[in-house]
Amino acid sequence: MRKTRPATTRQLRWLLLSLVLCSAFARAVTPVAVTAIDDRVRIGPEHLALLEDPAGSLSYAQVVESWRAADFSPSPASALNRGITSSVYWARLQITNPDATARRVILSHDYAPTDDVRVFTGPGAGDVRIAGDSVAPGHRFRNRVAAFELELPPDSSQTLYLRVATESNLNLELSLWPPMQFQWHEQLLGLAYGVLFGGVAVTVLYLLFAAQLARETNALLLAAYLTSYGLYLAFLNGFPSLWLPAALLPFINTLHLASMGLLFGFGALFFRRYLLLASQCRWADRVVALLQWLGFAVILSPLLSTATLGLILGLVAGLGPLFTIGLAFYLWYRRRPHASVFALGWTIAHLGSMLGTLRVSGVLPNSDLLLHLPAIGCAVAFAFFTWSIATRVSAERVYAYTDFLTGLANRRLFQIQGEMEYDRARRYDHPLSLVLLDVDHFKRVNDSWGHAFGDQVLRGLAQHCQKQSRASDLVVRLGGEEFAILLVETPISEARKIAERLRLAQMAAAPEGREITVSLGISELLPGDRGIEDLLQRADAAMYRAKEAGRNRTELQTGAAGLS
Repeated sequence: MRKTRPATTRQLRWLLLSLVLCSAFARAVTPVAVTAIDDRVRIGPEHLALLEDPAGSLSYAQVVESWRAADFSPSPASALNRGITSSVYWARLQITNPDATARRVILSHDYAPTDDVRVFTGPGAGDVRIAGDSVAPGHRFRNRVAAFELELPPDSSQTLYLRVATESNLNLELSLWPPMQFQWHEQLLGLAYGVLFGGVAVTVLYLLFAAQLARETNALLLAAYLTSYGLYLAFLNGFPSLWLPAALLPFINTLHLASMGLLFGFGALFFRRYLLLASQCRWADRVVALLQWLGFAVILSPLLSTATLGLILGLVAGLGPLFTIGLAFYLWYRRRPHASVFALGWTIAHLGSMLGTLRVSGVLPNSDLLLHLPAIGCAVAFAFFTWSIATRVSAERVYAYTDFLTGLANRRLFQIQGEMEYDRARRYDHPLSLVLLDVDHFKRVNDSWGHAFGDQVLRGLAQHCQKQSRASDLVVRLGGEEFAILLVETPISEARKIAERLRLAQMAAAPEGREITVSLGISELLPGDRGIEDLLQRADAAMYRAKEAGRNRTELQTGAAGLS
């Protein structure tokens, strides 16, 4: 027969089990106190108990009563970042000072773009301090983040209640600082971002100059993209809160979203134009154009519903970077010009954006690395883009001012540099000479031995001109078979010697049985000249006199015949 335990034994066991469970529950709900020390203390989930206020209507007294009624819940290790939510969150925090002397500390809310953070420091609802990026402080000093100075009595423990409300990413990333360390940290961070923003400003000015000088639209679009990126980083790290007028602080979230809209819009537009999608990949151009206009639509956030704005941000900040990164690598694989640099730079720039989207949505925590990763990506990515733009501008400049066949300067560069040398010679009273030469019977050369041989003759003549001139001189192919050498600080007597050496070198280099000669005309700067064109006209007249006199000879400008 089975024996039954006495009822008193069973009741005692249930009582003990209940006590254990209650004790465990109490330990789970009651947060661990934070001890103030001489270093930064990050406040983790174990230090906080949370209460969600969906309507944002709870008063301080009601929150205290909720704590007494055990309505607070423990903070899970991954739940300090609540993502985008319309709820208000309350947190209970206990701070202890084990020292025998009073201690001053700074309690900071480490995520800068948070609208309203309130700390209740005493038993009454009036013992409250308010900070946040949309709250104008009661004094003339502003902080980048919500920060509260607390005075801890000796050997004491203080209980605080925090109320956090924001239209952006809501989190409870908090730190306890010694005042001097907090100031040093903020100054160091401000210096780092000041260097970054200074670099952005210098780069933007360079790009604007390049856009004006070379008519480079991509440089102008990159300048707009970089400016938008700088504004986005400034809002992300709370710097506009330091200098915006108090009247604009309530609209800081709208301005933050506008900077994001400009960033996504100009980024997509730069992507399209830089990679020539309209002509190279038309279907992709339509997709990126859609992302572009969706990005610009974010600027109109006050006119959009929350659901519509969330959908747009999900597309342009989530799916958009994935699509454009994949497209950039595809174009790199297809060997499209500049796609390699763009693929690398675009990936780095948007890695922070994609991880930031996960952070804002609450999937990832608000770690320092994730918060500052967009700044790191900005610095690295725009080094890629700016180098690429500079390379393209340099290449296009070389192409614009270089003769394709011979590699010499062309007539456009002759006009620009020639006027510069004319002004310098006038200012310092230095001599300046111009040698103009033309291949004799060049049409007969082409007709007799072909255009390929004619091109070979022109390239050979270009080499002779460079060998007989100095590095400071300008050797130019003016067009066709006509060349010029601008000889700086050279009188006409010396220019004649150089011209004769060049004429003889050209004769000696002619293939056997194929006579290739040149006729040359020389001019020198005169007091009445008004520009480089005057020297060019006199050298041209002298060269034609050389042709009329039988070719394969050198003639000087009128008035200098005594040197012949």
